[in-house]
Amino acid sequence: MSRLSLQFVGVLAIAIAATACGESPLESVGQRSSEWINEPEVTTTARVVVTVPVSIGVERLLWSNDEIVTQNLFDPVLLVSEVFARREGDRFIQASRAEISTMLPDVRFPARAPFGAEWVTSQLVIDNSGELSDDPSAAFGIWSAEPYTRSRSVAQIAILRVSNDKETATEIAEPGEETSCARFAETTTSSCEIFNVSDLTVWSLTSNQGTTLVWFEGLYRYELFGRPFVSFEALIGMTAGSVRLADLGTATS
Repeated sequence: MSRLSLQFVGVLAIAIAATACGESPLESVGQRSSEWINEPEVTTTARVVVTVPVSIGVERLLWSNDEIVTQNLFDPVLLVSEVFARREGDRFIQASRAEISTMLPDVRFPARAPFGAEWVTSQLVIDNSGELSDDPSAAFGIWSAEPYTRSRSVAQIAILRVSNDKETATEIAEPGEETSCARFAETTTSSCEIFNVSDLTVWSLTSNQGTTLVWFEGLYRYELFGRPFVSFEALIGMTAGSVRLADLGTATS
């Protein structure tokens, strides 16, 4: 028998054997593969949108100088001498809220602070003559960590300065008085905008260092500086509402 004949006989035998096993011997091939090749499992996860607050109530802040003991709290003349005596070379002298309220009875403090704020430092500014300065008269540092334990550029997120500026306050209160950015702009100011927040006129000055908002309440001029990472919305919120410093009490929860 030739080689070709032998190949034909072999193929015929395989075909007969396959027929004997059933009418569709390859029918289960696809079924077996489907047992381990499955469709990919798709997991659907609902995205939760988390809204981070931009500010907190100032009553939550800790005041680092409230433990200062004062002998002449109710006598402004003696008090300024007492504060001046603790000077360490700088006009900005650490002072408690009670001391600042005595020297500046009508001074106000924002009711809100940027989110992440935890501490406040407070200072009276006294000239070399031993008299309270008018520009500024007091300063407050708002910190995200215990004061002076970290770099100011990182932890001191905002600074509020208060000046006794009767002259300018009287001028801008005059009917028809024109307001301009030139009044408060500095050489480092890159942009300026003037707008109203509630019944206040607010100057917004921007530089590479951050944003400064300026406004008046009574005879006091308030200058709030926020570093670039502090949201503008939080700074505006600090101008929108304030309380008398004396009404904040001597301790916070």
